[in-house]
Amino acid sequence: MTARREKSKPQKPQINKQLEAATEESKPKVNQRKEKLADFLIDVAKYVFTGVIITSLFNDVTDKTILYVIGLFIVVITLWIGLILTNKRKDN
Repeated sequence: MTARREKSKPQKPQINKQLEAATEESKPKVNQRKEKLADFLIDVAKYVFTGVIITSLFNDVTDKTILYVIGLFIVVITLWIGLILTNKRKDN
């Protein structure tokens, strides 16, 4: 090829590199948010579980079964969502 044809070629690889760099900068923020939300939900599950157990032991609760069922439901749901968000697989 001649030098003239070399100069007339479009500069697509540079543009693609700039776009890739811009998208890669936004990805860690989303991952950090997911990780923080996952940590928060796991903490909520721990606190609700401890609160249900401690409350039922120290207080005279008349209907413990409803307390246990609602508490365990909240614990299972928040723990499940938190663990899903901490999944380290790459999405294609």
